[in-house]
Amino acid sequence: MEPSPTIQKERFTRGSLAGLLAGILATLIMLLLSLTIGGVSLPEALGSAIAQALPLPLFDYLHQTLGGDAKHYLFYIVLVGQCLVFALFGGLCNLLVDRLNFGQWRDQQGDLDYSVGLLLAFILWLFTGLIFLPLTGSGVFGSQLSTGVMSTMLSLAITGVVYGVLFIFMHNWLLWRTLKAVANPDMDAELLTKQAQRRAFLRNGVVFVGLSALGVAAWRFIVGNAGSGAVANPQIQNSLLDKYQAKITPPPVPNYGELHTVKGLSPEITSNSSFYGVSKNLSSDPTVDGTSWKLTIDGQVEHPFTMSYKELTAIPTHQQYETLMCISNEVGGEYMSNALWEGITLKDLLQKAGAIKPGATKVVLYAADNYSDSIHLSKALEPTTMVAVKMNGETLPSAHGYPARLLVPGIYGMKHVKWINRIEVVNTDYKGYWQQNGWSDPAPVKMTSRIDTPIFGAKLSANKPTYIAGVAFSGNKGIGQVDVSTDGGKNWQKATLKRPLSAITWVLWEIPWQPQAGNHDILVRAIDLQGNVQTPQLAAPLPDGSSGYHTITVTAN
Repeated sequence: MEPSPTIQKERFTRGSLAGLLAGILATLIMLLLSLTIGGVSLPEALGSAIAQALPLPLFDYLHQTLGGDAKHYLFYIVLVGQCLVFALFGGLCNLLVDRLNFGQWRDQQGDLDYSVGLLLAFILWLFTGLIFLPLTGSGVFGSQLSTGVMSTMLSLAITGVVYGVLFIFMHNWLLWRTLKAVANPDMDAELLTKQAQRRAFLRNGVVFVGLSALGVAAWRFIVGNAGSGAVANPQIQNSLLDKYQAKITPPPVPNYGELHTVKGLSPEITSNSSFYGVSKNLSSDPTVDGTSWKLTIDGQVEHPFTMSYKELTAIPTHQQYETLMCISNEVGGEYMSNALWEGITLKDLLQKAGAIKPGATKVVLYAADNYSDSIHLSKALEPTTMVAVKMNGETLPSAHGYPARLLVPGIYGMKHVKWINRIEVVNTDYKGYWQQNGWSDPAPVKMTSRIDTPIFGAKLSANKPTYIAGVAFSGNKGIGQVDVSTDGGKNWQKATLKRPLSAITWVLWEIPWQPQAGNHDILVRAIDLQGNVQTPQLAAPLPDGSSGYHTITVTAN
């Protein structure tokens, strides 16, 4: 006899609640396995697939609105979605046990046998490995993931068993509470009240999370647009464009000098902990075991080979100061840092593989997190293109690419591949992870300059001496001059430059200033050693880097 609609509804509701509670715990186990044994993270796999599938205009909008945190919001949304899917599976399972005549798996009181949970775990394991992961581009049982098939199968099995067992436990516990309330009429009304309160709490919680997410997005949008950035005043912008001269001849002679200790100015060398970090990963970056790590160099070379970390670090190294900047950096943004790096030139490593075959055009870098990108062969053979193993005198931190990462001056940070495990010389026009999403492939750094101090909206003392200071960077072309305007671009003053640590680092600059009472629009622009002038033309980061003059407004009283 088929259960009545009321009983079916009760069973679906109970199964869904049990599935949700078990799913939350199983999800935590999945994330723990991902961090400890390198197991698969389904939210990571799905989130990455969604990010790659987003239309470019939508991707650009989300990036500009939420900044670098957009991928974290996406991860949390997918994480919540996974828990809801677990709830749905629980509700359907509690219905199908009866519809498929599996009545022997439910006793007279309605308790489910634990064999149901194990069967559910097996079904979820097969569904995830054979259908879900392939749909995300991860391959059958994660064959295309860095975790590997065996690790994926094991972590999915553990997660599934945890979910199945907890689902049965939660279901039977909820059923026991219901039967206990029915047996004691005095408790029935109390139970119904508590159930209604729980449903209201969950509903209000979902609404709160949703409104909070919208609030954060709105706040980031307002702050991001009302804070620092490129010139937004149309009158000032039009004047800058009308007067813009792309190149000056002869190139400027740098005005080097000693800088004062200005509070708020970026340190010349960024500490490892403060160095910016960006990756494609939504939740966690890979943790690579250096003792088992191997670096393979192959492709269009005469003698492909593989080497261990010990063999790599035994090769004589050299040091270079270099500044990195992310292509997603907004005008005046913080995704730019400078460090002392130590490693082996990529040219030397390629030479160990023998002659490069005719027709080779690019070098592809593969990473432990399935990230990949490419650089032109000519760029790979430049003396400053390096496979780095140390950063600021320390072993390369995990967050910055341990055991080894690429450094390729003059182009944006997405090409500076971290966690490298393979270098392949190819004769094709290989497109990397971000290029498939529409970002620039050549990705040359656009000249930029930033005001570090004072900050946007600062209140200054009128007629009291102070300093305006910041940094400027042009990739591998050097900085010859930095100009600062305190009147919206009408007049410009040359800043004093600190002699850079190398030709591929940023330059620190400052000017003394004694502001008059009132509001002041402060702008900065840079000129490289070849005489090229930073463009005032406004551009968003997508697809080939932002541009425009960093501008702040301050008030002197």
